[in-house]
Amino acid sequence: MKNSLYALFSGLLLAAAWPTYGFSFLLFIGFVPLLLAEYRIRMSQPRNLKWKVLGLGYLSFFIWNLITTYWIYYSTPFGGVFAVLVNSLLMALVFLLYHMVAKRVNFKAAGSFLVSIWILFEYLHLNWEFSWPWLNLGNGFSETTQWIQWYEYTGTFGGTLWVLLVNLLILRSILLYHQYKEKGVLIRAAIQLVLLIGIPIGISYSIL
Repeated sequence: MKNSLYALFSGLLLAAAWPTYGFSFLLFIGFVPLLLAEYRIRMSQPRNLKWKVLGLGYLSFFIWNLITTYWIYYSTPFGGVFAVLVNSLLMALVFLLYHMVAKRVNFKAAGSFLVSIWILFEYLHLNWEFSWPWLNLGNGFSETTQWIQWYEYTGTFGGTLWVLLVNLLILRSILLYHQYKEKGVLIRAAIQLVLLIGIPIGISYSIL
């Protein structure tokens, strides 16, 4: 039940971050509850882990897709339903691939894989028959363009990388604090987060 609530919260955070009325900063924590749920499941070692992770991923991404792209239904009912259901499934499958790799490697390797596979998914989503780039993570900053002037060098994939790295840093800090219960973990995490979020924004304002 707790893992389902985590997944639900992730979906709501991602939706609340999305333009045009969202608060972009929430993207930096949007994946954290879902990643925590996946970690809890992975560490519990029961059967049917893959189905549980797929289900939680689908719950999160369905909520995100539904809240942010429901308007397609008014243009084409079938297209709206298809976009929400299929895009949520594709995202959930990408998250499942991360889970399958994370079971076999350390945190750094798993995080690198998640970043790589998610960016690959977004790239493919731009270049195939069912292209649907609206929910590419880098697009979430479209209402805060003063933060992302450096997109002229990286494109929106730079924003996707930025979002995932911050989420993974927060996840890592939570797990380390849970393990060691040391304030130093939180202090280091705070410094790293300020730098990881602040430096790109500072560069952006400099370019602007």
